Amino acid sequence: MPRSTLLRLLAPYRGLPRTVYIQIVCSFLNNMGGMAKLFLPLYLHANYGVPYRWVGLMVSAYGIGALVGSYRGGSLSDRYDSRLLSKLFLAGASISMVLLALPIPLWLFAPVLIVSGFCDGAFRPVNQRLALEPCTPEQRGQAQGMLRVAINLGVAVSGITGGFLATLGYQWVYLSNGIATGLGALWLAWAYHRYPVVLERRLQRGEATTPTTASLSPWHDLPFLRLMFGMVIAAAVFDQMYSVLGLYLAEYNHLGPHWLGILFTINGLMVVFLQVPVSQRMNHWGIGRCAQIGVMLTGFSYLLLLVSPHPLWPVLAAIGQTCGELLISPAFMLLVMRRSEGRLRGRYMGMYSSAWAGRTLFAPALGAWVYGTAGGVTLWVGCALATTLAALIQMAPLRQILQPGVPASLPQQA
Repeated sequence: MPRSTLLRLLAPYRGLPRTVYIQIVCSFLNNMGGMAKLFLPLYLHANYGVPYRWVGLMVSAYGIGALVGSYRGGSLSDRYDSRLLSKLFLAGASISMVLLALPIPLWLFAPVLIVSGFCDGAFRPVNQRLALEPCTPEQRGQAQGMLRVAINLGVAVSGITGGFLATLGYQWVYLSNGIATGLGALWLAWAYHRYPVVLERRLQRGEATTPTTASLSPWHDLPFLRLMFGMVIAAAVFDQMYSVLGLYLAEYNHLGPHWLGILFTINGLMVVFLQVPVSQRMNHWGIGRCAQIGVMLTGFSYLLLLVSPHPLWPVLAAIGQTCGELLISPAFMLLVMRRSEGRLRGRYMGMYSSAWAGRTLFAPALGAWVYGTAGGVTLWVGCALATTLAALIQMAPLRQILQPGVPASLPQQA
């Protein structure tokens, strides 16, 4: 390949602060074992004889830990060095996964899952902060896109290795997850020692109790709270792709489980090849417009499933869902970074991560209940209506957050 062509292909991935690339490698390593959580129900049933009716309750322990960790990880980064926190959280996640690979007593499973969920959830906002904070506003979309590509590549590797290791024994899946996450922690320790970076000053212990600092918290920012409320609705709708879609494809489209794998392969390939170009153009298209279109696509793509049982329509629905995902992820992260300028950024990023993590506590159960009682048509139409509601809720907050000429550090109340 000519050197000029190679440089042109690599151009979208160059020119970012060093810490972005450090976090990209870390995200890839960390997600190389990310499929282990999907095997939890099978692992608990096969190795411990846990009835299926109790498996869901035990797995929810991980979701509770992730929800709490998502916010606490962000808030701790307002007071402590994010580089240290990221290593500690990854080390905790690694140790907890290794423990799950060992023949521990069943009563210890739930506490270990809570710790694992907490560490995984807490790492996300810290990881995002380390990658995006040193960037200029113009670079943040590009950096966010590259992070998502790294995560998806890691998950793709995990899907291949996890399925193979599961045939040897589920404990090997959890051991591989622990090793991959541990490698991520070791990489951070080596990289930040070898290539020191300058980060923004964090709040010192005790400062967060002052009235001035408290007023900069997201809990006192009503437009941001409304934006996140709409985000929770959109995230719950998005989650149906992971929970109910497989049931619908089997019952109404008469498609085997391999089709679900095909749809997720399409999703992964689109993210890998399109996320960075889409993220780079986000500022040109308009962040608010992209956020709203992404939310609407998330719900209305499901309506394609109602057209015909032919496999073409689930494929088109998956493409529409992924297009919404390509817009939502960078757009809302850019909004969070913009709104948190001069405020308690870690808490803002933690709340955003919590909005995504929190969906796992109710979205699968709610979607399955609607599907089981009212059918697929009601569920998919309800998803479209729900994202319409989310877009309407977010309309006014988006105008306030993106209002030109108002410094981002000045509190804006409703």
